[in-house]
Amino acid sequence: MNDATAITAYKVALAAAVGEGASWSGGIEEFLVAAVGGVGVGLLLTVPIHWLRTHLREAMLQNTLSLLIPFVAYAAAEQVHASGVLAVVVVALYLGHRSWQVDFETRLQEAAVWRVVAFILESAVFALIGLQLPIVLKGLGEYSVGQAAWYAAGVFVFVVVARFVWSYPATYLPRALSARIREREDDMDWRRPLIVSWAGMRGVVSLAIAFSIPLVMENGEPFPGRNLVLFLTFTTVIGTLVVQGLSLPWLIRVLKLPGRDAQAQTLAEAQAQNAASQAAEARVEELTRDERNCLPQPLQDRLHTVLERRRNSVWERLGQPNPVTGESADDTYRRLAREAIAAEREVFVKMRDERRIDDEMMRTLLRKLDLEEAAAYREVED
Repeated sequence: MNDATAITAYKVALAAAVGEGASWSGGIEEFLVAAVGGVGVGLLLTVPIHWLRTHLREAMLQNTLSLLIPFVAYAAAEQVHASGVLAVVVVALYLGHRSWQVDFETRLQEAAVWRVVAFILESAVFALIGLQLPIVLKGLGEYSVGQAAWYAAGVFVFVVVARFVWSYPATYLPRALSARIREREDDMDWRRPLIVSWAGMRGVVSLAIAFSIPLVMENGEPFPGRNLVLFLTFTTVIGTLVVQGLSLPWLIRVLKLPGRDAQAQTLAEAQAQNAASQAAEARVEELTRDERNCLPQPLQDRLHTVLERRRNSVWERLGQPNPVTGESADDTYRRLAREAIAAEREVFVKMRDERRIDDEMMRTLLRKLDLEEAAAYREVED
């Protein structure tokens, strides 16, 4: 929402700068129309898009739809002169909040697809914009090297300080005004807003919107200072990424910011998993009383074993670690499960190489192993 509203405000300001807007009141009105309209269009699109997502049964079609949704939302909002960026954000928030309602295969594929797409797009934008830097430097013209350096340093300092000026009031003012917030949240350590303020690195969005400045004004004259703005955007992005980005880990170590309470988090996870497993077991008991759901005893025992294993796995992480390896029982189980799956995978590949099974059969068997491995092993992110 922060980026989306900033881009919307920037769009209005840019229109005023090139001569399409004439007054503060007109600019504010245009911003409100764009912002409210963008949110409204996004909300209108959420229900039909979500319905379509939940009724498509093919994961490949689901992923194709997820790649098209941002363009559809943006184009629909722009048609009514609203903010396309805000429309996309609203749709994304809604669909993300209800992503559990689509099938597991779609979620697995979407997570992988969007990580790759985001990386490729960001890399491409940085590369394409970087190719323009020599042209921008040549276009500084009237500004000397010293003047451009002073401007760059001034803007960099202003951007860094402005984030501090905003972060501390935004952290403490709501707590001062709301007793509910004070009751719901722990006391805020002054070091946390400091870290948040210093973590204000700028990136591809700043570069992209800077390049949206038109070459000429409405009256046909060149946009004044366009190359200087582009140069300052480059230096600010590079400065924040290098200075703040490289020093952030050091600052966290110096401030000795307390980390997450791993024990409390694991306990909360175990309690949630225990409640969910109890509900699952009750549902299985209810279903198996119906003769239509009758299972052979080995399969029924296996189903209960899976539920029990899922419930106990988190509690096992709270137990004493292995004195030799330092692993918890749950970590050892996951490691052994992966080793067993790896052994099965080698057999399938060997049988394919020996022409005892074909490629299609091997891919089917390997996919089942991949899903089992994903279920057996979860990478804990700090």
